Amino acid sequence: MTRGRHQRQRGQETLQAVLAVAFILVPVLFGIVELGGLIHIWIGEQAAAAIGARVAGERGEDDAVVRDRIRTELVAAGVDPSHVQVNVTPAFVRWGQPITVQVLSHRHLAIPFLFTQDLTLSSRYVGRGEVNH
Repeated sequence: MTRGRHQRQRGQETLQAVLAVAFILVPVLFGIVELGGLIHIWIGEQAAAAIGARVAGERGEDDAVVRDRIRTELVAAGVDPSHVQVNVTPAFVRWGQPITVQVLSHRHLAIPFLFTQDLTLSSRYVGRGEVNH
């Protein structure tokens, strides 16, 4: 009788340990995956903002060529350009003047059993005008 009770108790302890580990490790695993995805998107946006500032500085203005180059860089990084907002200020610059490219996106972070959060990812680069209009 005591042997059967001891085996049942060991089975309950094993089940409790499995459930405890599952409720701890599942959110950690999802957190790592979600955070990795956000970092991937942010790095892609950083690259797009950098190349956008470079091209905007070369051209001395915000035009379709600059926007297309930013869009191409976002697609190459695996980021959907329709979920990204691009701001280039000012629209025209002269030699040596700064031109800023900012790439913004709104993302949703959800980790099971812990929290959900809306985040804004922002990347900003400044280029220098390389032309005189």
